[in-house]
Amino acid sequence: MFYMHLLVNRRGPLAKIWLAAHWEKKLTKAHIFECNLEATIKKIVSPKFTIALRTSGHLLLGVVRIYHRKTKYLLSDCSEALTKMKTAFRPGLVDLPEESCEAAYQSITLPEEFHDFETTLPDLK
Repeated sequence: MFYMHLLVNRRGPLAKIWLAAHWEKKLTKAHIFECNLEATIKKIVSPKFTIALRTSGHLLLGVVRIYHRKTKYLLSDCSEALTKMKTAFRPGLVDLPEESCEAAYQSITLPEEFHDFETTLPDLK
């Protein structure tokens, strides 16, 4: 009646979810990112054949654990990027001498007069 062995075998569609529910430490980071949680939840909620309530509970626990690990990886990546940005753009870290902290006006401003436009063009014949 309940075809759990078809879902949970090693190559079944929900095998990694079952592993996450029961042996969470056995899943690697690559396995976590391979899981498409949206498709997995659709398989659990509307299966092709009957799944026992207890089995669907275990599978949903696996989904929650995988989602937790994905969010934990995202948080660590974001905090690492934030610390790198903070160290790259520190306000007190300038290696210029005190007298040359500002650029001269002439070095960063284009001239107002363009003399090249007043020259005659060469004859093309």
